[in-house]
Amino acid sequence: MIIDCAIYRDGVRETTDHDKHSLGAALARLGEDDFLWIGIGNPTSDEMSTIADALGLHPLAVEDALEAHQRPKVERYADHTFISIRTVSYSDDDISTHEVNIFLGENYLLTVRHGGPSLKPARKTAEKMIEPLSHGPTAALYAVIDNIVDHYEDVAAELETDVEEVETSVFSTARSNDSTRIYRLKRETLEFRRAVLPLCEPIQRLATSTAPETARPYFRDIADHLSRAAEAIDSIDHLLDNALQAHLAQLSVQQNEDMRKLTAGATIFAVPTAIAGVYGMNFEHMPELTWTYGYPLCLTLIGGLCGYVYWRFKRSGWL
Repeated sequence: MIIDCAIYRDGVRETTDHDKHSLGAALARLGEDDFLWIGIGNPTSDEMSTIADALGLHPLAVEDALEAHQRPKVERYADHTFISIRTVSYSDDDISTHEVNIFLGENYLLTVRHGGPSLKPARKTAEKMIEPLSHGPTAALYAVIDNIVDHYEDVAAELETDVEEVETSVFSTARSNDSTRIYRLKRETLEFRRAVLPLCEPIQRLATSTAPETARPYFRDIADHLSRAAEAIDSIDHLLDNALQAHLAQLSVQQNEDMRKLTAGATIFAVPTAIAGVYGMNFEHMPELTWTYGYPLCLTLIGGLCGYVYWRFKRSGWL
């Protein structure tokens, strides 16, 4: 369905009917420097076909726009450019990505959104920039991409905060099962990387050669934000690798400490076991058997030896 549709003359909005069948009339009303900005969400095949016929979109681009599992990319066709980009949101150690497909023509911009946050904030921001919008649909394209890419840095900052929490937990004295969370964060970082890195090279092309000269500084700003987000992703990934290695090292140290304590305990109990084993062989000629203080002396000897062994282990740090 069409969510929003408007004609922009000299950077000023003129709302049109939100009807897919009136696109032809809206296009016919466009002046030389005017452009049409159409926003649609979760379109059906029939709705997309009607809009594609009105705008003259390439069938392959239309097919990609309907299938919301595209790799971020920029493809040029004869009279329009197709751009696929992902929105990213982060909550409770979970990255969610949704797809926005964009068609940029000489006198129109079409955004096809499959779930995710609304693009209305991007449109409202662009409408405040009357002078840039007067340069055509490329300015509107910048507003949409800039709105999406700016959020990448917010997501990266939230991920870095969670990584710092994991690092604190790993190096704390309390025992915790951090490996599960580290692995989950690495998977979410990988999903984030898939949304950001493929977009860097196409945006760089827009910033240096593909976009009109007046729009290139704006796309250079987007390229800079993308670079910062990509660097943050690499940093997060390295920090998670280090945290995982540190966690495994901590587990190894804890296991060694546990083994030392078990060994010390077994050694202490070996003393009474050995003495009791000697007395359990049922010899008849053992002086202690007929001595009144033999049994108390044996117990005292066992207690003294166990105490001495415990003291030595305690002194050496095994207990």
